[in-house]
Formats: sequence, C-alpha cells, structure tokens
Amino acid sequence: MKLTALTQFLSYFKRKKKENLLTGSLLLIAAFVSLALGSIHLINGLYSLKFSIFTVDDYRSVTIFSILMLLPSLILAATAYFLWEEHSLGWKLSIAIFISAILLSLANSAFLYFSIPIASLSGIAAFLETQKLRRGNKKIDSAIVMENTIKIALQLSILIAIGIVIALAIFVVVIATPFLSLQFFTSMNLNWNNVSRVCYGLQPIGAVGGVLSCTIGSLLVVTFCEFIAVPIGIAAALYLADYSTQGRVLGTIRFFIEALAGAPSIIIALVGVTIFGLVLKWEWSLYSGAIALSFMALPWNIRVAEEAMRQVPPSYKEASFALGATQWQTARLVTLYAAMPGIITGILLGIGVALGETLVLTWNYTGATLTGLPKQWWHIFSLRQELPALTPFIFQVPGNTIAASHAVAVLPGASITHVNFLSYSLAMAAGTVLLIIYLILCIGALLLRNYLSKRMKGS
Repeated sequence: MKLTALTQFLSYFKRKKKENLLTGSLLLIAAFVSLALGSIHLINGLYSLKFSIFTVDDYRSVTIFSILMLLPSLILAATAYFLWEEHSLGWKLSIAIFISAILLSLANSAFLYFSIPIASLSGIAAFLETQKLRRGNKKIDSAIVMENTIKIALQLSILIAIGIVIALAIFVVVIATPFLSLQFFTSMNLNWNNVSRVCYGLQPIGAVGGVLSCTIGSLLVVTFCEFIAVPIGIAAALYLADYSTQGRVLGTIRFFIEALAGAPSIIIALVGVTIFGLVLKWEWSLYSGAIALSFMALPWNIRVAEEAMRQVPPSYKEASFALGATQWQTARLVTLYAAMPGIITGILLGIGVALGETLVLTWNYTGATLTGLPKQWWHIFSLRQELPALTPFIFQVPGNTIAASHAVAVLPGASITHVNFLSYSLAMAAGTVLLIIYLILCIGALLLRNYLSKRMKGS
C-alpha cells in the first residue's frame, strides 16, 4: 500500500533520535516566530494604510520590510533540517544565527521583539547540539543530506523565478488600475485632455480613450519584421546545419551572428535611421521600422533554428537518403519538419525581442506619441506614414502627459508627485496590454509546438 504524504512525513520523524528532534524543533519554532511576526507586520501595515493609489510607496515599504522579516524563517527551517539529519552545518548555522540575532538587537532596539526569541532558541539549540557532539565525539556530513539540500535549493530557485514573474505582472496591473478599462483596450484614440484631468484628480469630460491603434501598430510592424526575419533565418540555419562544412569560415559566420544578437539597439536604430531615413528618404514608416527590427530578430531565429536542426537524429536523414530523396528533399521534408518545435521557439524569441524594442521603433517607425491610425487604411503602407506603437508610447507617455497637463486647471491640494505617479500609471496600463499580447503569443506557440511534437510521435 502506498504511503500517503502525511504518513511519510510522520515516519520521517519516527526514525530520528529524540536529541535531534529536540534541537531541530527549537529552530523550527524560531522559524514559526519569524513567519508569524513578518505576517502580522504585513497584515497590520496593509490594513492600516487603507488602499489608495497614492499610498503605493507606503505599501512597497511595508511589503519589503515584511519580506525581510519572513526570509529568516527559510534559513531557520533549513537549519532545523540539518539538525535533524545530524549534519555539521546544523550547529554551525545555529551559532551564526545566534550571533546575528544578538548583533541585530544591539544595533536597533526596535528589533528586540523579533531577534530575542530567535537568539534564545537558536542559542539553546546550538548549545545542546555541540554538547551532544562532544559526548558522542562524532561529526556527520552525509552526502545524502547535501544532495537533498541542493535539490531543495534548486526547487526554491525555480519558485523564486516564477514568483518574480508573477509579482512583476501583479505590480504592473495594480499600478495601471486608474486607467484600465474595456475602453482602454478597444478605443483607437486617447484623449490627452481627459488623461490630464484624471492625473489631477478631476472628472474626465467624456471618454478617456484607449490604445488599440498602438496595439495594431505594434502587431503590424512585428508581423512585417517576422516576414523578413523568419525566411532568411530558417534558410541561413538550414545552410549552417545541413549544407555547410565545419571550418574557419563557418566559425566566422557564427561569430558575426552572435555579435548581431548582442548588438546594442542604439546601433541598429542609428543604422536604420541613416539608411532608411536619410539615404532612402523613407522617414518614419512601416518598412523602415520592420526592416530595422528584423536585424534584432534575425540572429535569434538563426541560432535557435540551427540548434533545433542539429538535434534531428541522423537516422531520419539516412532513411530519407536510402529512399532516394535528394538533399533538398531531405532538408525540406525531414529536417525542417522534425525541427519545427524548436524553430517555433526561435520565432517566439524573435517576436519577443521585436515586440519589446523601443529605440529602433522610436527612430524608424514612430517619432512621437501617436494614438490613431490614418483615416485611409492604405496609407499605412506609405513610405512616409508615421504609425503608433506600444513601446514608444510607453516610453514617451509620462513626459507627454505632464506636458499636456499644463492646459488643465489644477485641483486645489493636488500634488505634482501624484500627477507624476498617475502619468506612469498610464504607461503601466499600456504595458499591461503588451504583457497580454505576449502571453497570448506564448500560449499559442506552446500549443502549436506541443501539437507538432505529438504528431511527429504519432500520438
């Protein structure tokens, strides 16, 4: 009969000695003290502040301080585990925690209620453990304990990475709340006068508007960018993977591809505005932005696609050649098809780079914070038609909002700090749109990749 999680948990402690359980439990109690005090501080702080968009700085301070109080609970819990396992790190960390807690209480008396309980419990645990080791004259450093510790640390790093992404998304959405609405996603034009009124605490006169035109502009330029980067990238990757021979020339080609991937965006923006703006006289246009942006997406498409093609088992190609297929037929029908999940990943990375680029678009695609497309839709494809996009809008919107605010009567008592904050809220709202677009693209690419993988496996 398979043991349940609770049974396994209890059986773990039944196998331990009473002395180990005692010393480890002292540190575990200290961990709960740290956890409880940090949680109480966080709850009290959030409750006393009463949510207001102008108290975000206070919320951030309370949250960071509470997290600093919660973090020691992880160290204390890990030390408790070492003590249960008779690992030498247990008593060493117990002594270090005892000294740190004493120093913390001496440095600031406000931390006494936090540090004294932890210092007392960790000090007692360290004393009992060292006395036990002296009596038994043993010092155990189990390789299994260290292996389990590394495993827990790696799992914790994954949770931290996921937590950072989730926290970032929540932070952006919370800051953007003054401007988030269905209209913000569906309206083509933004009423700057009403935006300024919102920033100064006044009621808007009519609709505030939205950034749908910026969304369309970003998707349009990224689509044209990928129309250029994907065919060239896949063709170059296919040559490097199947047609080229290893040598100095191939190494040089790869070096320049890597150099292009790491090239600063300011250089690509300068090259784009010089060639397309000054030499060809295209000015700000869809073609200038898409071609300049393709320089940034191209190396990702090449490198990831090449690696995916090199992972195709040689037996697939050998079977194709055995059936009489030419090299081109093998490359087109076998290599490309088998490497398609990896190629999709490379395309997604290229789209992410292009979608989040700001400077290249500001200099080659849109020179000002526009919200609105041309009345005649075919003007989009003009060589001198400036179009809106999300990332330049996000970059330029705070200054544009504050500049437009001079025409609005200031609400008595309104703080310029609040005006600045709400101007950044508008930028965060546009950032929320950008995050949603990229999330949808990631989900779509993941579903397509999984579908192709299952189809190749015959399931």
